[in-house]
This record gives sequence, structure tokens and C-alpha cells, in this order.
Amino acid sequence: MTTESQIRANRRNAQKSTGPRTSEGRAAISQNAVKHGLLTRQDVITSESQADFDLYRDRMLGELAPASPMESMLAERIVALSWRLKRAGRIQNQTIDALNANNTSSPLTKLTQSLLFKGHDQSQAGPSTSTAHLTLGRLAIKDFANARVLDRLLMYERRIEHSLYKTLIEFQRLNLIRKLDPECEMPFNQINHII
Repeated sequence: MTTESQIRANRRNAQKSTGPRTSEGRAAISQNAVKHGLLTRQDVITSESQADFDLYRDRMLGELAPASPMESMLAERIVALSWRLKRAGRIQNQTIDALNANNTSSPLTKLTQSLLFKGHDQSQAGPSTSTAHLTLGRLAIKDFANARVLDRLLMYERRIEHSLYKTLIEFQRLNLIRKLDPECEMPFNQINHII
């Protein structure tokens, strides 16, 4: 049982812990939970190109052509979700390749390695140059601790897909209402009651 003095000491110590104080420190810790990038709040992760995303974003927004603040918000969400869906596909492919890369050796080679390296963790060795492109796949395997990693990746993909399609439908509804009645300045919460 915790004593009253321990509780007071814990509260005093908690007051001292304020986290990072600089903007650089805050930016650094904001990335602590980013592993594979499927749940990140940022659109572009370190293994992706900001220029590629900007080009993709410009093309998507050009095609969607939002005409109101609500359409713009939905269009930005569509861009972010579709980019994340592309990332999910890349992660799945890299994960499958990373899992297969571990199983490509012959049974004799596996036996030799198991006898020579018995008791040593072979997974601690760095990635080979031939499989260096599998970084996201390896991160997903590590993050999910090899436990049904492909099932989990498919689950994330379905969630992203569902959000994307739901957002697309809302965008199309709003766009259709605007095109049918350009004079209509109806609030967003009333649109669902009409359709």
C-alpha cells in the first residue's frame, strides 16, 4: 500500500516533469509512436518524399476541384487517406518480401546456420544490401512482433479504405447538392437529411 508521504513525493516529482521545452524537442517526441506510418497524423513519413506527396496532392485537389470550405476539408482528407492507402499497399508488399527473404535459403543452409549459430540471434544482423528496400516491411514485422502481421496490415488497410470511401461519398454528396442548387447555402449537418 502506498503511504501518504510517497503520494506527496510522487506529486512533487510529477510537477517537475514538464517534457521538452523547445520546439525541436517537441517535434522530436511527436515522432515517438511513428513506426510503420499507418496510424500517423502526418501525411509524409521519413521514408517518403515530400515532393512526391505535394505533386500527388496537387493532382488530386485539381481533379476534385473543391469549391467551398467544407469541400476543401473533405478533399484534403481524401488526399491524406488515399496517400496512406498507397503506403499500406507498399508496407504489405515489403512485409511479404521481408518474410520471404528469411525463407529463401535451402534446407541444408538452414540446418548449417542453425547448427553453427545455435544460441545466437541471427535477426540482430543488419539488413543485407539486397533487401535494404524492405525497411517498412521489417518495421511492420517488428512492430507487430511477428504475430499475424499480414492480418493486422489488412485490418489497417480496410479501416483506411472504409474512411476513404466514406469521405468520398460525403464529398460527392456535397458537390452534387452544390451543383444542383448553386444558390443553396445549406449547413453541412442538414445535407444528410435531404439525401
